[in-house]
Amino acid sequence: MRSERFQIVSKYGIEFDDFARQYTVKRRVLRRLVKGNVGLFVVLEDLQSPSGRKRQFVVANVHTYWNPDFADVKLWQTWVLCQELEKLVLSRGLPLVICGDFNSTPDSPVYDLLATSRVQSDDSIFQKDPERLLPAPSALTHALGLRSAYATVLGREPAATNFTDKFVGVLDYIWYSKVHLTPVAVLDVDEQAVLKKYTALPSPLFASDHISLTCFLDWVV
Repeated sequence: MRSERFQIVSKYGIEFDDFARQYTVKRRVLRRLVKGNVGLFVVLEDLQSPSGRKRQFVVANVHTYWNPDFADVKLWQTWVLCQELEKLVLSRGLPLVICGDFNSTPDSPVYDLLATSRVQSDDSIFQKDPERLLPAPSALTHALGLRSAYATVLGREPAATNFTDKFVGVLDYIWYSKVHLTPVAVLDVDEQAVLKKYTALPSPLFASDHISLTCFLDWVV
């Protein structure tokens, strides 16, 4: 963090396992939900706000469960994340940025929930919920007013944010609260010719199998 520009006001963390234990006492559901994933939130103050006001905003970071066979768990974790962020930002009118590896592609219900604040009631996820752990579709909502930074600037998500020998696709996103912030620019990912120079990632050129995303945001007012 650039300490000359931002000051940490407060920090929070959530453990999805704790929420799972509050959510249900059914052992089979708990065995499916308890995966060790966490979310981290930090409230930052902009020390160089153009308006001269002491503006604060929240940056959240999350890593949801990785296994493709657990789409229900990923959606549940994303829903819990949104519910907790609502408690933090809405009452205080704080701008929000969410950066995360959601282990979910743009055609997933996780993406729909973040982008549209809801999940379609006829989404196949509700037929792929073996323990019936998801709430009713009408409850899978949030009021954060999010948009994807890359989709806003580029008109699409990057070609890929995860590049391995078994999977190439988008799993990582930067989301922002559209009422408060606007993306000015994003750094697009390298072309596939560069990414596959050493077959897959990680490689001598990239330290991770995930590609870093970069976005420049500005205040709306």
